[in-house]
Amino acid sequence: MKESEDTLTVIIFRGARSNPWRLKFRKSLVRYGIIMGLVLLLVQGGVITHYVYQWSQLSELGEIKKELTTSRARTSNFSTEVDGMKRRMLALETLNRKLQTMFGLEADEIQGLPTGLPGQGGEELPYEELPYDGVQEASWELVPSMEKTRMSPEGAGLNSTMDRKITEIKAGLEWLNQQTELESQILEELSAAAQQKADQWASIPSIWPVKGALTSKFGPRVSPFTGKKALHAGIDIGAPTGTEVRSPAAGKIVVAAYDGRMGKFIRIDHGYSIETTYGHLSKIHVKYGDKVRRGDLIGLVGSTGKFSTGPHLHYQVAVNDKVVDPIHYILD
Repeated sequence: MKESEDTLTVIIFRGARSNPWRLKFRKSLVRYGIIMGLVLLLVQGGVITHYVYQWSQLSELGEIKKELTTSRARTSNFSTEVDGMKRRMLALETLNRKLQTMFGLEADEIQGLPTGLPGQGGEELPYEELPYDGVQEASWELVPSMEKTRMSPEGAGLNSTMDRKITEIKAGLEWLNQQTELESQILEELSAAAQQKADQWASIPSIWPVKGALTSKFGPRVSPFTGKKALHAGIDIGAPTGTEVRSPAAGKIVVAAYDGRMGKFIRIDHGYSIETTYGHLSKIHVKYGDKVRRGDLIGLVGSTGKFSTGPHLHYQVAVNDKVVDPIHYILD
């Protein structure tokens, strides 16, 4: 009776003609079996749950890897573009320094590339050769920051490389910003200098005021009026009466009057301490204060004044109130 209380009997009927099977199990063994089954069930459930979690993590990690690959490619391309901009900036610097020298400005020292920047673009290694084990790319903030603590040494090294690349790009952009401001200032100075040079060139008497034969040169000569040696302060250009006289440069009319010796004459102030004088005119076409440009009509050839022996233009150039040979200024 005691035995029946400690055991469980399972009867399996195999048919009408066969004796049934009787299986007896101790109750304690059944209890252990049930407990073990529950434990195994819980373990299996945990394994399945962990597998599902890992599968979702793997899928998310794949997306992170794709985004990281795109980000690395964009960073590489941007680094290359920054390097190209730096080279173009250096070329612009060199050109600006040459122009400064040409315009007589004090040339600034070329700054060169920022310290520590190699001036090279792209990755140091192809992407496929770089170590990768999941969350080691966490420096890109594509995964939660708490996972950074699980990065491998290889991942830390890769992050260091990427951080250095980003630092170089930032330094390059800062240098470009500073150089852009500097070169903009230099370009403004060059523009002002170029305008000044253009104005100065326009003010230099560089063309013949009248077409004709040179009848008397600049310098010492025997005066046709006194018979004595004297300084001829300009040149005489023979031309028929009424031949047009044109201004050889831009300037302002400061004299348009009659003189007993020079007859009807004009004086133009061209600026930059340069003045020109035109004597013995038959007619004056300008008045005091008029502004003229190179090639403008100012008068007509004549033979007015007592120091004239026939139709011609007396033309003289003075620099800093000292007469000089006009031939030295005529280019055409």
